[in-house]
Amino acid sequence: MSAPPHSTDKTLPEWDDLSVLVAEVEAAIWDEHFDDAARLLEDNIAALWFGLRPARMAGVLEIILENLPSPPLLLIAAYRILKASRAERAESRKSLSDIDSEDPQQMFILAMFRMHDLRMEGRVVEALAQAEIIEELLGKMRFVLDPQGGWRLQASLEIGISAMLAGDFTKALTIFTQVQLHPATPKYSYLTRAVLVKSALIHACFGNVTSAKAFLKRTRRIERTSSWLEEQIDTQLEFVRILTFSGSSEIALDRLEAVSLHDIGEMWPFYIVAIHRIFESAGHYSELEHRLEMFDALPFPRVDGVGFSGSVIPLKRAKLALRLGKGSEAVEFLGRADPQLMYTKLIQAAAQLYAGRYKQALQQAASLRHETRGFRLVEIRRLSIIATAQFQAGDTKDSLATLEHASRLPRGLSPNEVDLFNPIIRDFAEQHVGTWPPPSEGASTFLVGLAEPGPTLTEREIEILGHLARGHTREHIAGTLSISLNTVKTQLRSIFYKLKASSAADAVQQGQRRGII
Repeated sequence: MSAPPHSTDKTLPEWDDLSVLVAEVEAAIWDEHFDDAARLLEDNIAALWFGLRPARMAGVLEIILENLPSPPLLLIAAYRILKASRAERAESRKSLSDIDSEDPQQMFILAMFRMHDLRMEGRVVEALAQAEIIEELLGKMRFVLDPQGGWRLQASLEIGISAMLAGDFTKALTIFTQVQLHPATPKYSYLTRAVLVKSALIHACFGNVTSAKAFLKRTRRIERTSSWLEEQIDTQLEFVRILTFSGSSEIALDRLEAVSLHDIGEMWPFYIVAIHRIFESAGHYSELEHRLEMFDALPFPRVDGVGFSGSVIPLKRAKLALRLGKGSEAVEFLGRADPQLMYTKLIQAAAQLYAGRYKQALQQAASLRHETRGFRLVEIRRLSIIATAQFQAGDTKDSLATLEHASRLPRGLSPNEVDLFNPIIRDFAEQHVGTWPPPSEGASTFLVGLAEPGPTLTEREIEILGHLARGHTREHIAGTLSISLNTVKTQLRSIFYKLKASSAADAVQQGQRRGII
């Protein structure tokens, strides 16, 4: 026989503990020492999953099962679960009847696959619900075969990813922090790198840019391993660098265009956030609208209205529609987003502001206070909505107090954070808030294109405006609403005055622009 496909020479500088382990398994298979290969797999299955690529893992397991008269039950279960279809894993009692439901290790592997399968179907909230099952199984498992905690680290990574895609960023960061408290183990260092870069990604999109950069710095301190997971980590590292880049938007855009969406993998919703942010910052609204429309038609693993993955595209389309004066479209997009998400509630509050419903915008933004804690960028947007709603409603004293509070956030407001305030509000703050940063050259990227402050339409006026939009005559409106024709005329005059409209068509256009109808 020729030499085995992997040498076990540990003197090679590029080799690490994981690659040596993989080489030992491959050498045992090559030398037909199947008992040794089975022992290595059984003792290190958590590590070898990320050392051997999934297809090769399946191949190695198949070879062992074919050549050992009594292979370990754990390897039999792992192979059958790995080779089963998603539907078969979902109906495990029928198709995987030989899996021992009393064996926590076998059921753990099955639960991990189920969680991943649910994510691939866009059922991210259900995927996150698997976390309770996984945690219960981990409690039952004895780590004699895995004393370095690979099962725990791998489970934490998978649960954290599920939490990210479900939109529970607090849970994701909590889990990732727990991983960082785990003693460093070279064989599993790629899992630590993975949670660090994902923590950075959450902060770059919604939290603290300073924290995101700190996580990037810590990631670089951990030596890169031979795991296939490192390729995804490298792409996500570049992705975070782009999100935290403080230079030209055009340069950031060029770097983002060079990133392969395929390489980002399950983190694709955060790519959508980056596309929106950078195109918006560069002022390329038409191209951004086209991109979002294209992404909306692509078969990403998502279910409309379920979690962050099922909401990010309609939310970004809603935000852009508000910016472009397409309020009615924004309302439709918001209807496709998960109403439980913090970010959905934030954009809903912004939509109320565009509609001229200052009181409702203020109430909704104020109610998000506890949900935005720990997510600096979202908190600043929340304060921006509150300050603008107060200003538009004529409560300048309260608006100044909100702007003062925003300016006194730790480390103050960066130029990019100042850009999250409406242009009029920025001017107002520069004139009256002593702690406000110096004027920024950047254009505002949030709450742009708001209607001028003015009286809010009543619910009855909105109802009448809706009838106008459907082409109904004044007589028809009076009959439908059981009010006099004179009352309709009076209401229409009030609508025209509040919307600064000169005709019914103009009023309808203004109503659609604001998203009232």
